[in-house]
Amino acid sequence: EDGQLMTIGSDGVVRVWDFERINTADSNSDGIRFEMEPNNELVVGRNVCLSSVVRRSSLPHSFVWFAQDSNGAIWKLDLSFTNTSPDPECLFSFHGGMIQGLDVSKKSHLMATTTLDCSVKVFDFLAKRELTTRRFNQGGTALCWAPAKVSQSGGLLVTGFENGVVRLLELYNPQRLQTITGQSPEGDAELRLRQPFKPHDAAVTAVAYERNGEILATGSADCTVFFFTVGENYNPIGFIHVPGLVKALEWSPHSHVSSKPTNTFHLSELPRRSFKFKSIKSRIKEEKKKAKEERLKDTKKLDVEQEEEKEEKEELPPIYIPDPPSPLCCGFYSQPGHFWLSMVCIQTQTHTPIICLLEMAKQKLQNDQLQKEAELKVSEKQKNLSELQKKFKKVLNDNQNLSEHIRLKPEVQMQIWDVYVCTIPELGNSAALPLKLRFNEM
Repeated sequence: EDGQLMTIGSDGVVRVWDFERINTADSNSDGIRFEMEPNNELVVGRNVCLSSVVRRSSLPHSFVWFAQDSNGAIWKLDLSFTNTSPDPECLFSFHGGMIQGLDVSKKSHLMATTTLDCSVKVFDFLAKRELTTRRFNQGGTALCWAPAKVSQSGGLLVTGFENGVVRLLELYNPQRLQTITGQSPEGDAELRLRQPFKPHDAAVTAVAYERNGEILATGSADCTVFFFTVGENYNPIGFIHVPGLVKALEWSPHSHVSSKPTNTFHLSELPRRSFKFKSIKSRIKEEKKKAKEERLKDTKKLDVEQEEEKEEKEELPPIYIPDPPSPLCCGFYSQPGHFWLSMVCIQTQTHTPIICLLEMAKQKLQNDQLQKEAELKVSEKQKNLSELQKKFKKVLNDNQNLSEHIRLKPEVQMQIWDVYVCTIPELGNSAALPLKLRFNEM
C-alpha cells in the first residue's frame, strides 16, 4: 500500500518495507540474497506469534489494525509508526492450542487450566474474567486443585509439565479471594511458585491426592507412578513401574501406600494388580441370537421356521486381540472393589477407533427395536381377536332379540377328535403326549 509492503511473523514483529527497492533489486550480484533494512518495525510483545491482521476500517488511511496471536490473544495495533503512537494493546487473552489440564476449585468459584502454550491460567467463572496467568518454559500437561484437607485457603495448584517437572503453585491475592457468589476479588492476583520437583523423565499425564490428603501420586508417559508425602514440603516416597503410559489416576477407597525402607525409590514390593481385556464382540453376537430365539418362543405368534431361515449363516468372527492393546479413555471407582472403564476398540478391517460403550448401546437399541416389533404384532393380533369376539356377541344378541318364529336355532353336533402332538425339542419334552381335544362344531 502506497509503495510499502507490510509483513507479520511468528516472532511477534510487524515490519514495513520499501516495495520498490525489493521489486527493482539487482539479483545479478555476487550472491543470491539481497539484504535491506525495514523502513519501520513494531515489536508487539514477548511470546507473541502473529498469524493474521485485519484493518479496523475499510478507509485506506486508517492506521488501527487487529492482530491474531496464535499463542492465544487478540491485539490492537497502531501502525502509523509515529512518536505519539500508543503501545500495542492486548484486548483478549486465551490459551493457544488444546486444553491439557482443567480443574475447578472446591472452595471458590475459580477454575484453573493449562496447555502446551507454556501457561497456567486462573479464571473467575462467575465474574467471567481471567484472574491471573503465569508462563513457564515448558508446556503444561496436567493440573489439579489441592483438596481442602491439604490447603485450607483453597489456593494450592499441582501442575505437571511436558518435561516431567511438577510444580506446586499457590494463588495469592492481597485482598483475599472471596468465596461468596457474585463477589470478585480486587487487586492483582498472582500464582507463586511454592515447590518444584522432577519425578519423571517424560510428560506428567495425571496427578491425584489420596482421599485423606496425605499422599500425592503423579503419573507419566514414562510408564511410572511416583508417590510423595504431603506437608509443608512434599517428600518422595518412591515409584512403581506400570505396563503402559499413565492416562489417569484415581485412588481406590480406603487405600494407603506403605513399603519397607530401601536404598532406592523403586517400590518393588508394593502389591499391584493388572487386568487384561479381550473383545467380546463375537460373544455378544451369540447372546443376541439366543435372546432373539427366546423372544420368538415367548410370543408364539411368529413362524419359527421362517425366522430361522433369515438368520445369518456366516460363522462368528474369532475374538480379536489388537497389538498394541487398545487404550483406556477413563475409569473411576463405583464402590470398593468395583470400577468402571471406558475403552477404545480397534476393528480388524478399518482400524477405526470405536467406543465400546457406543457399540453396546447400538446393540441394545437393536434388541429393543426387535422386542418392540414383536410386541406390536402380538398387540395387533389380540386387537383383531377382540373385535371378532365383539362381532360374534353382537350377532348372538341380535339373533336372540328376533321373534321366535324367525330366530335361528343352530344344530349342535358333538364330535370327539383325537390329536397327537409331535415333540418340539426346544420345549424340552421327553416324549410325544396324546391329547384329546373336545369342541363343538356348528
